[in-house]
Amino acid sequence: MSVAVATIEHISGETITFGMRADPAFDGTETVTCDIKMAINGSVVPPKSAPVVVSITPIFQGGDYLFTITPAQSEALQGRYITDARIVMASGFVDYPAPVVIVVAESVTA
Repeated sequence: MSVAVATIEHISGETITFGMRADPAFDGTETVTCDIKMAINGSVVPPKSAPVVVSITPIFQGGDYLFTITPAQSEALQGRYITDARIVMASGFVDYPAPVVIVVAESVTA
């Protein structure tokens, strides 16, 4: 199992956004998916059979893919989650980028 390389922190109910950039840049012909799953031991990627908590489809913008977890989606999250992204290139090559840990804390205000 692999370990995540970055961590982003947010409050439950916030919009959560993150991007994915390639070198050379993506050209928009890729098929990109991203599932969010509960992290194992804080930053370890869960097995393929682990349930998906949120599934998000990115938008392509300026050579990058931008992912957004809506406020309604993040409202249901609390704890440590990990991205499980998959990129299928026009050539058919499949890439699995390094995962990101998303920490969602409970809001301290009403």
